[in-house]
Amino acid sequence: MKTPIVTLTTDWGDRGFFAGMVKGALMRHVEGVQVVDISHRLEPYNTVTASFVVRHGCLGFPEGTVHLIDVASQQPFVALRARGQYYICADNGLPALVFGDEVEECVSLPTQAGGIYNFAAYNLFVPAAVRLLGGAALHELGPVHGPLMQRPRTGFMQQGEYYRIYVHYIDDYGNAYLGMSYREFEELRQGRAFVMQVKEMTVGEIGASYVRSTGAADMSLRLTVSATGQLELALPNRSLAQLAGLRVNESVLLRFK
Repeated sequence: MKTPIVTLTTDWGDRGFFAGMVKGALMRHVEGVQVVDISHRLEPYNTVTASFVVRHGCLGFPEGTVHLIDVASQQPFVALRARGQYYICADNGLPALVFGDEVEECVSLPTQAGGIYNFAAYNLFVPAAVRLLGGAALHELGPVHGPLMQRPRTGFMQQGEYYRIYVHYIDDYGNAYLGMSYREFEELRQGRAFVMQVKEMTVGEIGASYVRSTGAADMSLRLTVSATGQLELALPNRSLAQLAGLRVNESVLLRFK
């Protein structure tokens, strides 16, 4: 990779100095580094949403990219390689949710006894990224890490004649991204009609966009396919999450007729 790339995915928010500290340290130690902000507005401690953002926001970068993920960070800290890219984060369930069995190699980032790691991204992640971008092999950063912490995968499950599908992400427009991909939906559907229930609203068709071709005046619930390939629910020109009180980890019901 000609230009070294580091991405940042965090729950720091937009008002603090944290991003500036990390970017300054990276630029000071890695000549020509390009630092890309994926997001700094993730909900603190929400590994479900963070894993969704990492899976869809980070995996498309060139091989050799280093991704720093600071969400719900607490020891142990790890550096791993998956799909030819490097990820530095806490082993808090997020790596297992994102990569499953795709992890090629994973090491623990050693911490010094008595050391203070209130800002792990600065104290530990940056030095590790600098070493990787300087040509160090992953195994040089620390000992082999044991099995990653597992968290239950809440995508969707069958309950009688219904499928319960969980919300994985809500964007700034209030649209809800579901834990079922369009491919999975079609495999289950097999050409059948369906109805999806969201609180008191229902929808029975998949649209190509957020509005119907019959005109923008139709403000009913829409089911479409997001750029991530996941099913997405929306209300044209309105926030579905706000109006329906829909949150991450809540669920909607799908029934095939």
